[in-house]
Amino acid sequence: MFPAMTVALATCAALPGLASDDRHLLAALRALGVAAEPAVWEDELYDWAGLRLCVIRSAWDYAYRRPAFVAWSRRVAAVTTLWNPAPIVEWNTHKRYLVDLAVRGVPAVPTVVLPAGSATRLADVLREHEWEEVILKAAVAQTGRHLLRVRSTDRARGQAHLDRLLPHEDMLVQPFLDAVVGAGEISLVFIDGAFSHAVRKRPAAGDFRVHDDYGGSVVAVEPAVAERAVAELAIAAAGTPLLYARADLVPGPGGPVVMELELVEPDLFLGCAPGAANRLARAIAARLA
Repeated sequence: MFPAMTVALATCAALPGLASDDRHLLAALRALGVAAEPAVWEDELYDWAGLRLCVIRSAWDYAYRRPAFVAWSRRVAAVTTLWNPAPIVEWNTHKRYLVDLAVRGVPAVPTVVLPAGSATRLADVLREHEWEEVILKAAVAQTGRHLLRVRSTDRARGQAHLDRLLPHEDMLVQPFLDAVVGAGEISLVFIDGAFSHAVRKRPAAGDFRVHDDYGGSVVAVEPAVAERAVAELAIAAAGTPLLYARADLVPGPGGPVVMELELVEPDLFLGCAPGAANRLARAIAARLA
């Protein structure tokens, strides 16, 4: 049906054939007759202007070169259609967006951004916000980059962590939410603005990180009404139509809160939900039409 229309699924050099989950999407697109292929975003010889549409997928290395990735998104958006859009790429690849969400009325994990080059005393941040146990992480991060849990007894280690990293990059301080250990996170996936499916991610025994890189598990679930409402509020706060979105929520003191709003290259867990890859492929095909 679409033999002359080409779609690139942007990936990274470490995953030139896409992450395994995104191969479901590639197969679904080809089943619809869409000429689709993986394309490494760092490839300077790739003809992005020859595309009808580019969808960012397995670009899982941007945290180490965000300025280059943001510049790439602008270049691609200037010569073809990019999803999600380049302004979203710039906004969503720095976790300062969590502060923006809170300002826009979205229940989100409280977040303090420490600018690169600043001399910050962790004890002062904890005292100001009355936090006992916190998480430190890079403001530009994937898979828990520079993530450290700081208990009340090891604040010196937390300060050393900041002293080592703050000269070079922005860091975040967030309160540690105990519910992560038991309940984990729930990830709600939306396609073309509509809820598609959800999974619950739980950490391995004795850990608090839900990523599968650290032994975390994933299982399909049905979200609660309150969880879906918060996810929809967060996505609406992005302020622009989105091809795909993933909202990661955790239980907070007063209800679910946004831990992450992933709008650039998230794992969409397409293999966990029958029909999800087809729904996303149809949304892409509709944009070609």
